[in-house]
Amino acid sequence: MSPAIASSRRAFTLLEVMVAVAFIGIALTALLSLQHTDLQSVTRGQDLTAASSLAQALMTQAEIERFPAVGSLQGDFSRAYQGQYPNFRWQRIVDASSLFPDVHRVRIRVIYGPGFSRSFELTEFMRNPFPPPEAAVEGDDSQNQPPAQQDDGDNPAQ
Repeated sequence: MSPAIASSRRAFTLLEVMVAVAFIGIALTALLSLQHTDLQSVTRGQDLTAASSLAQALMTQAEIERFPAVGSLQGDFSRAYQGQYPNFRWQRIVDASSLFPDVHRVRIRVIYGPGFSRSFELTEFMRNPFPPPEAAVEGDDSQNQPPAQQDDGDNPAQ
């Protein structure tokens, strides 16, 4: 056997090289896609963490007010955090409870993300620390009396 024929049998053919390059290309594409997904997850996680921290800061302000008035407010964070949170907005909605007049539900909603497509909501119930005195009904002492016991005749203490 001549040396030229022997060396050609030990080398890769063009087809084998092309198949190997195609496999490497597919593998690298999958790895790059995975890397991109990981970066998006990190960004979403950072945005969610920022939104929850901002919502907690707004809730703390509502707690300092002690018992915020019923209604809604909204805004952005440009005044409090200049240039730090340009894609974040907030809403504060305070509702009165129908069952308990001295309780309000305070909802803080932070809207964020591309096109403000994501949101984070925090809800807390706040009780009025200085509730108005209840109006006493004059002449009606039945609310302050224990219920009357019935005598069925089997009471041995009599």
